[in-house]
Amino acid sequence: MNIGKYLVLNKYLLSLFGVSDFRDLQNKLKEAPVGVDSDGRSHFINILRSSFENLKLPEELLLKYDENIQSYVKKINYRREPVVLKYFQYLAVLFAEIVLDNLKNRKMEFLYELNEFLRDYKEKQDIGIIDSFTENDLKKLAFWMATGSGKTLIAHINYHQFFNYKLFSPDNIIFITPNEGLSKQHFEELEKSGIPARLYGGSLSHLGSATSEREVLVIEMTKFVEEKKGGGVTLPVDVFEGRNLVFVDEGHKGKKSEEQKWAKLRNKLARYGFVFEYSATFGQILSERNKEILEEYAKSILFDYSYKYFYLDGYGKDFSVLNVKQVKISEQEFQESMLSLIHISEPTRPLYISYAVFCLK
Repeated sequence: MNIGKYLVLNKYLLSLFGVSDFRDLQNKLKEAPVGVDSDGRSHFINILRSSFENLKLPEELLLKYDENIQSYVKKINYRREPVVLKYFQYLAVLFAEIVLDNLKNRKMEFLYELNEFLRDYKEKQDIGIIDSFTENDLKKLAFWMATGSGKTLIAHINYHQFFNYKLFSPDNIIFITPNEGLSKQHFEELEKSGIPARLYGGSLSHLGSATSEREVLVIEMTKFVEEKKGGGVTLPVDVFEGRNLVFVDEGHKGKKSEEQKWAKLRNKLARYGFVFEYSATFGQILSERNKEILEEYAKSILFDYSYKYFYLDGYGKDFSVLNVKQVKISEQEFQESMLSLIHISEPTRPLYISYAVFCLK
């Protein structure tokens, strides 16, 4: 299945630069210098302004977006060793900037333009199962980005983008992770970026009052339940009433039964709010056999820097295949448990990951 052709929101954003394939942007930008020129403009925006004949975005708007992006980067460099965006990180943030600006300042026109694009695109690509965009489809932006491509930094910039455009004043800001280890890691990274954050301590009493109106609560998905029964560290989603701003890191890491339950709870949390979602594994959940999920992400994945693009930029994975005897577990359990990350090193390429893959003999 060619998943890429279903990513309508992503294809629409590519069309604004007069291209239909991410490789067209990749080829122009991957060798560009990072940082800014003598006028304070990023080299990336200069290339986007000058190298694409069918550009549909006004130059002054692109320059405004570039100025905004530089201001966000300065904010997240508040306490950390300064970071400079790579071209694909810049594009991810730029695509989000375009969508958030349209949602704030011209939502109905934006919706019309999306559906006009979808109508023509469906005829060319034979994707009749994707229905028209509605306002409800525009409450989530998802980033399909390979492991190691900087999703955490993108999330921190998205935080500042959201408040720059002030889509609404969130009653709660929640950063959902797959496990406690990643919760702790995200909490520490948010602090480095100067973003007020709190780590869920295990009970309602630990929630207390936010020390800042823009404070982020970091919590793992497994702590949420529909309805709390007895003690323990779980938290009913009804605690977070109102309009929530929700960030989701790798929300699909689990068994199918767990994923369905978690998706229901996440949707309840974000029913009246807005979601930013980040994953390297959307390709594992998208299928024509599940039209509802496919359509949801076809309309919300705005940036695709999945592994195939990551690899073309010189990042890669080495695999060792070991045969083991047959064991009495299901195929799904085997796949979930036997793919083990064993080593990360940095040779000549920026990120080099080695995997051991255990195969049934």
